[in-house]
Order: sequence, then structure tokens, then C-alpha cells
Amino acid sequence: MSEKQPNSVIARYLQKLEELTASEGNYAYRGQANADWKRVESGAFRRLGKPNLPKEDFISYHEKKLLEPARMDGHGVEDGRKLSDLELLAKLQHYGAATCLIDFTRNFPVAMWFACRPYKEKEKWKDGKIFILNTSDEKNFLSLEVEDLEKKLRPILTFQTRDEATSFKETTFFLISKPSWWHWSPHDLNQRILKQDSLFIFGQPKIEKTLLQEIILRKEDKSKIREELERLGITERTLFKDLPGFATTHGYDKPLPIESGKEKLHFLHLRRGNEALQRGDVGGAMADYNEAIKHKPDSAEAHNNRGNANKILGRYNEAIADYDRAVELNPDYVVEAYFNRGNVKFGLGNHSGAIADYDRAIELNPDSAEGAYYNRGNVKFSLGNHSGAIADYDRAIELNPDIAEAYSNRGAVKSILGDHRSAMADYSEAIKLKPDYAAAYYNRGAIKYELGKYSEAIEDYDRVIELNPDDAQAYNNRGKVKFDLNDHSGAMADYDRAIKLKPNYAEAYNNRGAVKSILGNHRSAMADYDRVLELKPDLAEAYNNRGNVNRRLGRHSEAIADYNRALELDPDDAETYYNRGNTKSELGEHSKAIADYDRGLELKPDNAGAYYNRGLAYASLGDKKMARRDFLKARELAERSGDDQSLNLIDEALSKLDNENNNK
Repeated sequence: MSEKQPNSVIARYLQKLEELTASEGNYAYRGQANADWKRVESGAFRRLGKPNLPKEDFISYHEKKLLEPARMDGHGVEDGRKLSDLELLAKLQHYGAATCLIDFTRNFPVAMWFACRPYKEKEKWKDGKIFILNTSDEKNFLSLEVEDLEKKLRPILTFQTRDEATSFKETTFFLISKPSWWHWSPHDLNQRILKQDSLFIFGQPKIEKTLLQEIILRKEDKSKIREELERLGITERTLFKDLPGFATTHGYDKPLPIESGKEKLHFLHLRRGNEALQRGDVGGAMADYNEAIKHKPDSAEAHNNRGNANKILGRYNEAIADYDRAVELNPDYVVEAYFNRGNVKFGLGNHSGAIADYDRAIELNPDSAEGAYYNRGNVKFSLGNHSGAIADYDRAIELNPDIAEAYSNRGAVKSILGDHRSAMADYSEAIKLKPDYAAAYYNRGAIKYELGKYSEAIEDYDRVIELNPDDAQAYNNRGKVKFDLNDHSGAMADYDRAIKLKPNYAEAYNNRGAVKSILGNHRSAMADYDRVLELKPDLAEAYNNRGNVNRRLGRHSEAIADYNRALELDPDDAETYYNRGNTKSELGEHSKAIADYDRGLELKPDNAGAYYNRGLAYASLGDKKMARRDFLKARELAERSGDDQSLNLIDEALSKLDNENNNK
């Protein structure tokens, strides 16, 4: 995911080809417009329709049904010369006969052209496929030489033309001794074979899967591939360079050719616009796309790409109009246009409209729509539809396991749902795919903090800061971890840095105030809390924290006022009730303190300190029975959590209570 992909679509597929054909060899390619086609078979095999075709039936078909009748009808002679069996078969194949010859090409872009043709004109386009053969594999392939060409077909198909090739011993073609295939490049037969750099593979009725490799061409890439091929001079007209081919390209259903000058200018501006957009020159890209459309108004790609430029410039209505026009001009761009228009609507806050466009993109191309699933998941996430978001991220990852962002966002949803360990696994996978993914480190650090893995959390925040040294939020969060580890000086340094980077960072002021308060620097802490409340007047936590400082400074009335304001803003904050109760106890208002402890314990029943302090308040009021009950409950909770310091205080309080009872 982190590697830069080639700008050219063809270059991207050539890169895949290099990965598949790393070993040296002479390769042949066959383009299929429909990737659902799983096999490479000869026309003769399909016509005869026998799964286990006996060799004699196969050879006899060519001799009795093709060659003899063709010669009787006068097709075996050309320019006064008698054609050999293979030459005649090649001529028959050229005009559509079902023979043993299987068409391949030595030219990968030519195979791409055939793979980008519609499977059926009236059907939607499908993914294409290119089959790859290594014809230099001498265990399986022999090259047909000039002397072989003059032979009859039977000795060729039975491999009796070479000493090194063994004759048939088995009853079917599926049990042939190797080598079992010929490859023949008859470039002198006609212009079409020459222009297509064709070769014939033949010998058996169909090619074993073990000999084939394949590359899938995504249907959404087909139009761009065809346009790039056209720039390279690979078109229907140039590939079918004979009279039948010329006639076909000028049929009633074929478009009229565009004037070459306008076509060249269109491609020039389109290419320049794409290059400008790649380097961030959106204005320059827009100018070139306008020129491209001027020279070729029906260019779907130019409209689509201008839509992308308009989107970047914030011209959302113009972007949507361009995407709509791309769809009208070329159904190839339906999926991409719906996808892009959905992105624009999402950016405009039109969530339902965005989802509708992503839905349509997925409907049109369900097996290659990872981007639409991913973005639809993002919309659902923003709407709080967490289960729907996870389902979409799941599908995006299923279609493309290398989308780091899908793992990261799925982790964020899982974290919200409380599934922290699964979320952490998603963040780790995102980091594995994209080692410089700062957001994934940040979010994983937050999860590790929640799980109490403080040292690991710090490592993740360290990595975020290494990648983004000006990330104030990472400093703030690392400071929180250090604070919990009692590294107060380290926490203070991180909060200082966060505030320097982001002077209006209220949370960092609030956290720094907590450190200063613990270190006894109450007046400086008060200044930080005052600053927080300037920035965020409705932050309940800051009022609670400032109340604590006021209490420590002996300003009990100011402390009570801060706690009261905090509870107005957040009536269900147990800690604030606890703190206000402590303040009231210090003022001798024990009954009011008990009321606060009661409410705090309703909200947080496992607060040992609240039970202990309420016990002290009851003891001060002379209710020793209730005091004992609270001390015992506090002891139970402290013992459960292993809080030895609190246990000592509670035991002292119980002992004092017992002594008072004994002295009566």
C-alpha cells in the first residue's frame, strides 16, 4: 500500500507481468474479454464437444471435415502455390473455421486489447483475463520449423516430425507423452497475423491449467487501457490490417474516426492534466482537462478527471455535473462516477445521498468495489451505524486485504463497541501493511492505555511523534500515560510541548493542571484550569479539577461553587459528588456530605474512598452502626483491589470505633 503505483494503467499491469514472468523465457499471451472463461481450448475441441477426445477422432476431423473438402472447393491454392495442411488450416481459422490452432500473441499490449473487448456487446462489461504461456519450456513445447511446415497434418499432430518427440502410445490426448505442443509464428501469411504478432499453439485439444498463468484486468480499467493502447497505435484498425478487418472496423455499429489532429490534442491535454493533478497543480490540471474536452467533447475520461479536479477545488456541484456527464458518455465510467459522486456528497454532509451512490457502485460492480464498501463504511461510521460500518469494512478487506485504512477504521469502530483486543489486532494489521501509518499507531496506543499496557502505549506514541513531530495530541496522550506511571516530570514535559504546538489546547492545560496540583504547585494549576475554562466554559471536568485546587488552598466556598457548576454540566459524575462531599465534611456539614456520598455511590458503587469518608461522616454524627457498616464495605473493596494503604486507614478507623465502644 505504501509503494507508489505507476501512473499508467498499462504500466501497472506490466509490473504484474514482470512479477509473474521473473524467470527467463519466451512468453505468449492470449486475451479473454470475460474472466469467467476458465479454460483455453481449440475451436475444434469445442465443436466436437467430447471431454476425453480420442486422438484419431481429432485428427480425422481435420483431415475429413476440413482439409479435404476445402481443397475440393479450391481453397488449397493461393497465388498458384499449393498450401500445406497447416497453411490451409491457418487460412480457414482466419475466416472463422474451428481448427486445432489456438491464437496467442507475443505482444502483451495486443493481448490486453483483446481482453478489453466486450464479451457480448449487449451485456455489461466484465473483468478480462490474459493467459500466459512460457513457450521456451522444452518439456512441453516445440517450435515448428520450415521443414515441418511441408509435412502432412497427421505426423505433425502425432509428433513424428522430430527425433526428440515421442509418438502416441495412449488412447486420448490427455495422456500424451511430452512434449505435446507446437508453437508456430506464420507472419508471412497475412497482415493481420503480422500486426497482431500472432502465433498458433496447437497439438492437443485444450491447454492444461498447469501450463498457464493468468492476470485479471479489472473492468473499470478497460476503458483507460483502450485509450492508452490507442495512443500506442494499438487499435482495431491497426490490428485487423486486412480487407475483412478494414470492413469490420467500418461497420454500421462502429463510430466514425475522429480527426487525427483533434484526437492528438485531446490525448496531449488529457495526459498533461493527469500529470498536473498527480503533482498537485490542480489549476493547471483543470485548464488541460478543459482543453481536452474542447477537442473531444465526448471524452468520458476527461469529464471524470475534471470532476476530480473540481472536487479538490471545492466546486462540488461542478464535480457532480462532470461525473454525471461521464456516465452519459461511457457506461465504463458508471462505477467510477457513482463512486466519485458519492465521495463529493459525503464531503458535503449528504450522507444518505453518498450511501445511495455507493450502493449503486457496489450493485454495478460487487466484486471489485472495495473502495465503495470502504467509503460506505466510513459514512455509516459517521452516522453511528457501527454494525453496518464493520460489515462494509469486512467486505472491503475481503476484496482487497491490503487496504490499511479499512483495518484501521474497523479497529476504531470495534474500540467504540468495547472490543479492544480485536481493535488492537486491526490496528496492528494496518501498521503491518503501512509501517508509517501514524493514525494506526495513535489509536493502538490509546487501546493499550485503556488495557493498562502503559509501556507499550508509550512506544506507540513515540512512533507517532517520530512520524509527526508536531502532533500535539500525541504529546498530550503520551503525557497521560506517563502521569499514570507517576512520571510527573515526563508528563509535564509532554503537556508543555503539546501546549506550545497548540496554544489553545484545552485538554492539555487541564491535564497539566492535574500534574501541578499533585506536585503542590496549586496556584499554577489554578492558572491552567482558568485557561481551560476560557477556552471551554462548559467543560465539567475542569470545574471539578479547579474545585479540588480551591479546596486544597482552603477556599471551600469557591470549591463548592466549582463543584456545583460541574454537576450542572454533568449531573452523573460520581467523582464530583465525592469531592463535594469531602469539602462539606471539612466544613462540618456532615449530613450534606452524606447526601453527596450517597449519590456518588449510586453512580459508582465500588468507590472504597466514598464508603470510608461516609463512614467518617456518620461517626462524626455519632451513628457508629452506620459508620461500621461503611468501614467494613470500604475494607472489602480495598482488600479486593489490593490497596494496602487504604486498608491501614480503614483498620485504624475500625479500631478507633471499637475503642470508643469499649470505653462506654
